[in-house]
Amino acid sequence: MPKIIIKRNSEWANKYRSFDLYLNGKKISEIKDKELLTFEIPEGKYILEAKIDWCGSKPVNLELAEDDLKRIEISGFVLSKYFLPLAIFTGLIYFGIYLKFHKNSLLLGALLMFIFGYLLFFLTFGRNQYLRLTEK
Repeated sequence: MPKIIIKRNSEWANKYRSFDLYLNGKKISEIKDKELLTFEIPEGKYILEAKIDWCGSKPVNLELAEDDLKRIEISGFVLSKYFLPLAIFTGLIYFGIYLKFHKNSLLLGALLMFIFGYLLFFLTFGRNQYLRLTEK
């Protein structure tokens, strides 16, 4: 019988949240941080998706034949594991400079706006790209 193995990578942004997994539009499970799930399903064509709140992933089309093994990795959007620490670090430096010297740093302010704009994109227009499913 064909198997699908789904591995979730660890990341800062969604560490304490579960992702819902859908096969052909039907919820089959939840996956937690660093979790590995295995599903045995009948042969056929399937569409796999992941969701968290109003955000999700692009659908992945799977065609499973007898004794196939598909490995799927699920993670956040591109560079998501770097953007949250970068946002916190940049914000602390920006407000530290402001409180110490009573000056606004145009460069750090612009960097903060870029970071939050990038994050905001994936929460609005790019909400179906918030999660990534990649076949390995």
